[in-house]
Amino acid sequence: MTIQDVIYAEIVFALTLVVLEIPFGLMVDRFGRKMGMIIGTSFECLSFLVLLHAFSLSSFLFAMVLAGIGTAAISGTEDALLYESMQQTGAGDRFEQTVGQMNAVGLGTAGGAALMGAWLAQSFDLITHYYISFCFLVCAVLASCLLSDTHSARPSTERTNDSGWNRLLKIPSFLRIVSFTVMFGTTITFLDEFWQLYVRDQGIAVSWFGIILISLMMAQGIGNLLPKPTRPSTVLCYLLLLYMSGIILLAVMDGSWSVLVLIGIFLIYGWSEPVLTTLLQDCLPDERRATGSSAVSFAESLATMAVGLGFGHISQAIGLNGAYFYLGLTGLLLGLGMMFVLRIRG
Repeated sequence: MTIQDVIYAEIVFALTLVVLEIPFGLMVDRFGRKMGMIIGTSFECLSFLVLLHAFSLSSFLFAMVLAGIGTAAISGTEDALLYESMQQTGAGDRFEQTVGQMNAVGLGTAGGAALMGAWLAQSFDLITHYYISFCFLVCAVLASCLLSDTHSARPSTERTNDSGWNRLLKIPSFLRIVSFTVMFGTTITFLDEFWQLYVRDQGIAVSWFGIILISLMMAQGIGNLLPKPTRPSTVLCYLLLLYMSGIILLAVMDGSWSVLVLIGIFLIYGWSEPVLTTLLQDCLPDERRATGSSAVSFAESLATMAVGLGFGHISQAIGLNGAYFYLGLTGLLLGLGMMFVLRIRG
């Protein structure tokens, strides 16, 4: 598959999220969190079944649609379920720390799976990896069935009061959280997808790719575990500018030292993950928690599609470095604009 094909797959995945994410959020807020987890993990299983028999772009795109449905069902549900569970057990003040630890464990598990996959590839066909992943996804479906719901379903006759949404959209802090989440989340998507091609273009041998992958995962995991300030908005602004400047630096650097910049970018992104998740959950009302999380992810999906079109065309025209320069410069200008607005509002 070419870079353009991968971009198309990302757009199809994002488009599926755009169409279904908010409806799934509304459904989960009405009928409970457990249903969303079961539906999401089930569709993830189906996507892997299709991937096992995907030998063309069309079948791969269909798998992306199924994966998008699964992600749409889970995206607003997972954080809402964890946040409400910790609030009910009196551990709400440890939510940010717990999210960081869970993210770090997930990254560590993914790194271990990558190493195991490399070892298994010496003795088994690559398709074996997909069968193993499918088995673990089946376990995830079974585990979802054992979850205890934290959210009481609302009667279908109850009308939703939208005044809470109107108040929420007028809160500057909520809009800042959405902006931060979209800018960090959109840019990391393209770094995560194409870092192998970037590293290859820097003249680094393929034999180093495994070590680089583990280093990026470790950096992101360490970022999740680093201590966070009590009022992180200002720190987020400066780190966003540093993060975007790092992407621009990637575009103009040559040689193996650029890998250190890439690792630093993933470290900053890892630091932002639990901070933004906690800030968002603290803003959202219980009756719209899953829908609110889905709405933020919806905005991120729209941004991914819009940025992806430009990224794909630029990468085809002048190369991956030019596309990264476009990505970093756009984010840097938006970050400077956000900081300017914050200073005006005091």
